[in-house]
Amino acid sequence: MKKYISLFLCLICILTLTACGKKTDPITLPKAENILSVDVTVAGKTENHLDKFWISNMLSNISNSKPTRKESVQDVPQVECYIKIDIQFKTGTDTSTLFAYEDNGKYYIEQPYQGIYEIGSKQYEQLQEAE
Repeated sequence: MKKYISLFLCLICILTLTACGKKTDPITLPKAENILSVDVTVAGKTENHLDKFWISNMLSNISNSKPTRKESVQDVPQVECYIKIDIQFKTGTDTSTLFAYEDNGKYYIEQPYQGIYEIGSKQYEQLQEAE
């Protein structure tokens, strides 16, 4: 009986430790006024967005993403199809790249080496839409 109680307590401890894993920090995005343009590449077609309203709306949608426990450890996501989002800044030649993709019925935004964040299907579909 003591053996079963000890085993049960060990399993509870293991489950508690794995369930309490650290989530990724919230996504870090630039302010809309610091962005010159956003290039969205879907299936090899790139569309350049200069409209400040579109950029602001896109940033707002992405900023509502939920951090996950998944880690971003590669330059690009390891899925077949993804949307590439290149953000060009007004100053310098710096760009920031994000990726959006669907995996097992859920939708994600990945910021390489920073984190993976869950978004809704509506936000994902808006990124896929062409002007």
